[in-house]
Amino acid sequence: MRGLRIGVVSGGLVSLAAAVLLGAGFGLGWGVALAQHVHSHGQTPAWLMALKPEARMPAIQRQLRGFETTMAEVAYRYGELYFGATEGNWDYARHMAMTLEQALRLGLEREPTRRASAETLFLKSAWPPVLDAIGKKDPALFKERFETLRAACTSCHAAEQHPFIRIGLPTVKRNPVQ
Repeated sequence: MRGLRIGVVSGGLVSLAAAVLLGAGFGLGWGVALAQHVHSHGQTPAWLMALKPEARMPAIQRQLRGFETTMAEVAYRYGELYFGATEGNWDYARHMAMTLEQALRLGLEREPTRRASAETLFLKSAWPPVLDAIGKKDPALFKERFETLRAACTSCHAAEQHPFIRIGLPTVKRNPVQ
């Protein structure tokens, strides 16, 4: 029995020592990570400024991966817009609509070759009626106009040589907003 007690005490001390060392290592690692983490607060990052001016835009494009990052954000917001409106959370739907549009416009700044299709097929045609339906808080009108928007998205992808990207209605809500 005494041997068992010593074993338990020894095991407890080993566990305690391991926890202390693990905590110290974590603390040290966290301190290093914090020391390396520097906020730019609106300043251009040093890695970008180190490049020649003509190399900066291509470097930004590489970091943002062209238009694909824009489309990933637009896809997320498209789904959230849909669920916000169909669930009657019109303020959330409006918020998602505004941030979707902002994401698309910023993406078009970085990739202006896609502007003509986006403006013609989306921003100037199918998009304003969706915004109107959100403003009217009309579920039936929203669904009708969202269907037109969905088709416009697919048409825009086809016009941009991506006919294999066919947009459907969202089926999975990704954000737990109610």
